[in-house]
Amino acid sequence: MLTIVELCYDFVISTLVGLFGLHLITKKGMLASKFLGLYFLIFCARIILAYFATGGRLQEYPHLYMVGSPIHFLAPPVAFLFVYFMLYPAQKCKIWHCLLFLPFVLHLAELLPFYFGPVENKLSEIQLVMKYKSLVNYPGTVTYFPPRILSFLKVSGSTIYAIASFLLVLHFIRKNSYKRSFVINWLLAYTSLSLLSIVFIIAYVMGIIGFNNLQFSYADLLMHLAAFLNVGIVLYRPDLLDAVTFQSLVNRLQPEQRHPEPDEDAEKLKKYEGFAQRLEEYFVAQKPFLQSDASLDNTAKSIGISARELSRTTQYIYELNYPDFVNSWRINYIVEQRKQHESWRTMSQDLMAEQAGFGSRQGLHNAINKLHHITPAAFFAQKDVE
Repeated sequence: MLTIVELCYDFVISTLVGLFGLHLITKKGMLASKFLGLYFLIFCARIILAYFATGGRLQEYPHLYMVGSPIHFLAPPVAFLFVYFMLYPAQKCKIWHCLLFLPFVLHLAELLPFYFGPVENKLSEIQLVMKYKSLVNYPGTVTYFPPRILSFLKVSGSTIYAIASFLLVLHFIRKNSYKRSFVINWLLAYTSLSLLSIVFIIAYVMGIIGFNNLQFSYADLLMHLAAFLNVGIVLYRPDLLDAVTFQSLVNRLQPEQRHPEPDEDAEKLKKYEGFAQRLEEYFVAQKPFLQSDASLDNTAKSIGISARELSRTTQYIYELNYPDFVNSWRINYIVEQRKQHESWRTMSQDLMAEQAGFGSRQGLHNAINKLHHITPAAFFAQKDVE
């Protein structure tokens, strides 16, 4: 009988991260968002495959045996490249990025004959697993390396990538002197938890926790601390699933993309990140964009900065002028309302425009056409099915 925790982990979380992954991969966006989407899909697959490998289900579904093994070589480079492209979004995929997946390809290739081989071979291996009560310490014959050595290679690779990701974030912080940033805090927490997860993974492989007994263990949750953080981040900031928002957050890390005016000290640009945080907090709490008088002067006065500073903030941080920034919030507001309330789906564009602060249908049309390059009808139809 599954516990509440197992039900939540095996079915709720797996479904959630699977949907996150599919959304991020299928929508246009940055490489960082694509790797985050692939990261979520891998996490989903690991949860599902772990479910069929525990609780006595391994013998009932022999065709799934060893299917998850190559994933252990796939997940670490995907996680590393997610961090890399978050920090360096202007970089393109290079040959060395592809070489990171060579262990995954080689391991998958050696397992293909086993996958497509007779079920008797799978049942024979499963009997060995059940006899030794371990997926790590048993005399397997499927792979070139015995399971114990193979597990050592998997853990070693995961450890190297986790350390590399953590050092990459630290190097970026020191180089750019960042003290406070949503994305930096996210990546720092993520890479730190990745290192902590490695400790639990090593303990699990060594049999210190979990006992390798083919049963669900809370150690399974401890080994995915970093993944749970990413799920929490997206739940906390669901707007990250929107390509425009994701890109604006990532781009704000790149000082070379923010050019100071001739009479302006480049060091002063750092303060705009603080202004942006105050602006976002004000928009979340007060929703001034719902009012037609959400002018530059009124907003600047409300958050305690000058209109000139506010204008520069939206331009440098979001690469949007202030009116477009406000309109992006209005559009996202309509999208969320249509998801949460059926009445909004049948509402006319004139009424939606009025409710969201546009004032007129033409204003709504112009904003969506400028920011998303399609008509409102096409835009909302697309969002309604996501």
